[in-house]
Formats: sequence, C-alpha cells, structure tokens
Amino acid sequence: MPSTSTKKVLTSTSQIQKTRRKSIIRIKPSEKSEKIAEVIDHGNQGFSENQLQSYWEQYAKKVKASSGGFSASILANSQPILRDDKKTIHVIFRNQTNELEFGKLSLGLLEFLKLNLKNSHITFTTEVNETKAKKVLYTNRDKFNHFSKTYPKLNDWAQKLGIELK
Repeated sequence: MPSTSTKKVLTSTSQIQKTRRKSIIRIKPSEKSEKIAEVIDHGNQGFSENQLQSYWEQYAKKVKASSGGFSASILANSQPILRDDKKTIHVIFRNQTNELEFGKLSLGLLEFLKLNLKNSHITFTTEVNETKAKKVLYTNRDKFNHFSKTYPKLNDWAQKLGIELK
C-alpha cells in the first residue's frame, strides 16, 4: 500500500490568526535629556605639514592597533595636504569606498589632530581621483599583458611554447 502524506494547509485568515501569538510591546517615552555639547578650545596655534603628517601617521598606527585592517590602510595610504589657509587638510582618495570609510574615521582623527596640533580650526576636504588609482591585475591575461610591456621577449616565448592565456 503506498504511503500517503498529508499536509495541513491553512485556508482562512481566522485559522492563521489563531496560530499566531499576540504580543504587545509598549515603549515608554523616556525623559528627554538634553546633552550639552562641550566645546573645547584647543587654541589657534600654527603647524607645519611635517607636524601634520607625523600626527597623521601616529593616528594611523593607533587605528591599526585597535581595529586594524581596512581603516588603517586607508589612513596609511592617503597623504594629507595642508592648504594655504593653514587650517584645511585636503585628502585625495582612489575611490568612493575609501572616502566613505574615511568619513567614519574623520571625527576621531579630527579631534586627535586638534588636540595634538593645538588648533581648533582644522577642517577636512576630500576628493576622489580615480586616475590616481592603481589598476589591479586580476586575470592571467592582464598580468601577462602588463609584464609583456616591460619584457617584450615574453611574447616571443609565449609563441614558441604555444602558451594560450585566457
């Protein structure tokens, strides 16, 4: 005798509602606590681009030790440029992902720089310059083409050996 399996199908909404649990969550409105933003005046001392880069590297090492990875590499690979007004720090990125990640890091970095450079008027400007980006060689064909420009004899060897790259 063949075995038959039965499936229970709920057809009406009243049956579906009976199977669900009802729960009511009430959130009590909390008292509004006003946070007073504390403004810290770090001064208005001038600083050089060398000092800026030194503290930038210190902060990059600090980020690498605490969170590491992507955030630290963005700081390490970007070079801050001090603008003529001696308050604005311009940073150029290879792509928008790096710029977005820098946006997450920028508040902590800004406070660190203001404290150590003793200047409350420091600000950032950012720019994405995709021509600055390095072309990443992914496929074997890309790698071969790159090296064959540097070493033209590779093309001769590839033909003699019958190498076919995909």
